[in-house]
Amino acid sequence: MTEEEKSLKQREKNKRVRNRIVLWLSGIIGVLVIGYCVAVFSQIPFIVKWRTLYIETAMSTTSHQWLATAFIPHSIIDEVMLQREFDIQKQQSIDSGWELSEEEQTKRDELLKSQIEKQNNAKLIEQKIEDFYELYWELDSPSVRSYLQTHTHLRDGDTGNILVEDLDEELGLKTVNGDSVLVIDSANHLILIGLHTMEYHGKLAIVKDESQVVMSKSDYLGSRGEIIDAFGEKEDAILAINASGFRDVGGHGGGGQVRGSMIVDGVEYGNHATANAYWRFVGMKYDGRLYITNYDPSQVKDYKWSVEFFPALIIDGEQLVDDSGGWGIQPRTSIGQQSDGSVMMLVIDGRQPGYSIGATVGECARVLKSYRAYQAAAFDGGSSSIMWYRGKQITKSSSPSGFGRYLPNALVVKRAQRNYSR
Repeated sequence: MTEEEKSLKQREKNKRVRNRIVLWLSGIIGVLVIGYCVAVFSQIPFIVKWRTLYIETAMSTTSHQWLATAFIPHSIIDEVMLQREFDIQKQQSIDSGWELSEEEQTKRDELLKSQIEKQNNAKLIEQKIEDFYELYWELDSPSVRSYLQTHTHLRDGDTGNILVEDLDEELGLKTVNGDSVLVIDSANHLILIGLHTMEYHGKLAIVKDESQVVMSKSDYLGSRGEIIDAFGEKEDAILAINASGFRDVGGHGGGGQVRGSMIVDGVEYGNHATANAYWRFVGMKYDGRLYITNYDPSQVKDYKWSVEFFPALIIDGEQLVDDSGGWGIQPRTSIGQQSDGSVMMLVIDGRQPGYSIGATVGECARVLKSYRAYQAAAFDGGSSSIMWYRGKQITKSSSPSGFGRYLPNALVVKRAQRNYSR
């Protein structure tokens, strides 16, 4: 074979290779174009759901909106955001009224009277085991009953002194809803529940005495915040979660500039969120009730603590959001209260594929509703969401540091006023 024939053969071979590469690249581009068109324009319900959640998640952040605007037509984004505005408007005229039924009000009054008697006596009061399960109805399951019956040293005849800690979930204790029981601390009126689904992991704390729940503000408010551990330690608390949002330009906020109104012991810090008309005022008055309403400066002195955030999840027993509510999937922190006064503190981990991607506000509402929340609202979420328990963080923050953000304040659970050394 001559050199000319070899050269011709090589050129033909190179041409075939180029054609295959072009064909291969064309195929990939075609698949990508088709995939893009399906993802962006399809009306298949499953795709619409996840496209909507993707847009909401990106657009509800301060520094990652480009994840939506760079790839998705503005007309589609505008359609999603218009629905969010509709959901926001739906909440604007609904405020907490606490119109309890006569039976619910009687039960609440009796519980408050019982708690006052305990505090006045300043001693442990023995309860019958059935009284314990009436108060801690969330624990009235075969697994918990069996465990307490076979571990009588945990109570020594006094159900006011039960302490079980199982953060690693080795005991297999379950709530009435089938969720994991992580902590039972009856001396401090606290139970802690582990939540697990295909999409997220989270923790729900329920405090039976609302007087133990207080707001702690940063000692450096105005300049910088503090990490969650600092709030828990300085308040000698059992548990703490993040609360208010803060100014976070470019995701680099130091937690010193609180967003919205914040009240601690009848004194207001921060400023009412006039620029965010859809924000709700969420706080506990000195009557021990959690109110979700519009900001009223004349009532500041009536609040033991409060924050401003969004959205409301449940008001007077009515669940206001079923799905994303326009806010996508994120790490979440929420506050709630049962009609008997028990305070609920929920933290959902997120932004961690393979472990927990996060939850919608509707999913948070469903969790709280399943544990009888009568009022509930969202606190700040994202990389701020975190829960601290007895000296350590028990949720996994999505912040790059791993130990959470610097926060302007935290909602903490104080130790009960009794002779208890744990």
